[in-house]
Amino acid sequence: MSKQSSYVSGWDIGGAHLKVARCDHEGQLIEVKQFLCPLWQGLDQLENAIKAVQTELNNHNDLTAITMTGELVDLFANRETGVAEILDCVSRLIPQQHCQVYAGQQGWLSFDDAKQEWYQVASRNWQASANFVASKITNSVFIDLGSTTCDIIPIISNQVVASGYDDHHRQISRELLYTGTIRTPLIALTSVAPFNGQLMSLAAEVFATTGDVWMILDQLNPSEILDNSADDKPWNKANCVCRLARLLGTDAHDVESASWQLLAKWFAQQQIHQITNAILQVLSGHPHQQNHTIVGAGIGRFIIKQCAAQLGYDYIDFATLCQPELTAAADHAPAVAVALLAWQELT
Repeated sequence: MSKQSSYVSGWDIGGAHLKVARCDHEGQLIEVKQFLCPLWQGLDQLENAIKAVQTELNNHNDLTAITMTGELVDLFANRETGVAEILDCVSRLIPQQHCQVYAGQQGWLSFDDAKQEWYQVASRNWQASANFVASKITNSVFIDLGSTTCDIIPIISNQVVASGYDDHHRQISRELLYTGTIRTPLIALTSVAPFNGQLMSLAAEVFATTGDVWMILDQLNPSEILDNSADDKPWNKANCVCRLARLLGTDAHDVESASWQLLAKWFAQQQIHQITNAILQVLSGHPHQQNHTIVGAGIGRFIIKQCAAQLGYDYIDFATLCQPELTAAADHAPAVAVALLAWQELT
C-alpha cells in the first residue's frame, strides 16, 4: 500500500479488552477505541468484539496491524496455542492479506510465520509502545499502567533496553508488574490495613479491587470502566465503599464516611509505593543514567504522574507524542503505537 491511499488500524488484543487505533495516510490519528472482550469466556467474545469494531469504525479494508496479550488467558492450554487460535479467529473476519503481526525484533510477520514464531508475538504489545516512545525521546522510562498490569521500560539513547522480552523474565525484573488501576484485588497490595486506629487483617477474598479505591478518590469516571466490579454491581461510590467494607468483615453503614476515605487513601498509597519501588528496581540496573524523564500511558497514568513527582522526575504524557493529541491515545498506547509503527514501516 502507498501512504497516499492506506489507512491503518492497530489492534491490541488483550485478555479483557480489545483496543483499536486508526490513523490516516498521513499518520494522523482518527479514532482510538476500547471494546469489552473477556476472552477467557471463549473465542466468541473476540469474534463479537471484532464485529463491533468493524461496525463502529468501518475499517474492513484497512491495513491491520496486530499485537496481543490475550494468549495468556486460561482459555488456552498454553501461549503457543493461544497465539494460533487468536490469529485463526481474526482470520475468519479479516482477510489475512490485509494483516501483519507485530513481532518485536522480528518486525512484521504473516499469520503463518507468526504461528511459527509465536514467542516473538506473545505479549509484545509493550515493545511496540516502548519502541514508538524511543523514536521520539532519547532517554526516558516508559510506564504504561492499565487496568491490570504496569510496564516499566527504560529507554537509553533512543533504544529500548529491557532486561527481558517474555512475561516470565519481565516479571523477574519487575519491568512487568501485576498491578493495575481497576482489576487488581486489594489483597494483592496488602494483607492488613489500618482502620479506626487499629491494624487489622483483611479477608482473603476478591471482595474489592483497585477500581473501588480510585473511584472513591474521584480519579476514575465510571462511564469509562468496561470491567465488572468484584460483585458485578455498578461503579459508584456507595457500592465501592460496600465492597471495601466486606474486606474488613463489616458493613458500610456501620462506619462514618470519612473512615472509608482514609482507607481508600491508604490503599492508594500502597499501590503508589509498590509501583515506585518497582521503578527504582528497574532504574537500579542503569545507575549511570541520571536524568530521568517518565513517559506515562494507560488509564492509570494519573498514578504514574504521582510516582514521578515523588521521585522528582519530569513527566510527559504519551498523548503529546501523537498527532493529534488524543487523550484516548495515551489510554490505549499499544494500539496507537502498533498503528503508527505500521504506518511508518509498512505503507
